[in-house]
Amino acid sequence: MKFRASVLLIFASAACFYAQAPSNISPAQLQAVIDLPRDEAVKLRETYKGPLKSAYTRQMATTGKDCLDEINQGQQPYNICMGSKEEQADKDFAIFYNNLQMLCRDQDQLATLQAFHAKWQVYKESAMKATNAAWPDGTGAPGFAIQVYLSLVRDHMRELHEIYGLNISQ
Repeated sequence: MKFRASVLLIFASAACFYAQAPSNISPAQLQAVIDLPRDEAVKLRETYKGPLKSAYTRQMATTGKDCLDEINQGQQPYNICMGSKEEQADKDFAIFYNNLQMLCRDQDQLATLQAFHAKWQVYKESAMKATNAAWPDGTGAPGFAIQVYLSLVRDHMRELHEIYGLNISQ
């Protein structure tokens, strides 16, 4: 029983770490949750759902509303505002993705999620290269690039939410 309690404590505290950056969990981390007795696993999974849902809701609520007040104040205030939106999106995505991994049913689902995310990262990098090529200079370039970046991140969150919605809701 002590071992299970310490495992729960380790995983609950790990949810706070997940706010740092998106990273793949190990199969052993997921297996430790899967191997718990059902009632303990359900309780532990609930600790991952709250932060995940909050991060998702926060990003979906701001879609199309980023820095509307600053846009009329000039390019510099807009770019600064968009920079803060980018930072928040990165934090929220990390929370969302890292907690989503802990909600996978099994090792195959985890591996598939991680492979999909890796391919999306390649796509994102390619899209950002195209964006930077389209807007190579000027004061508007940073704000435009962040706008594209936010669209990419939020769309990926929507895709993952749709695909893994059953994991999130149960």
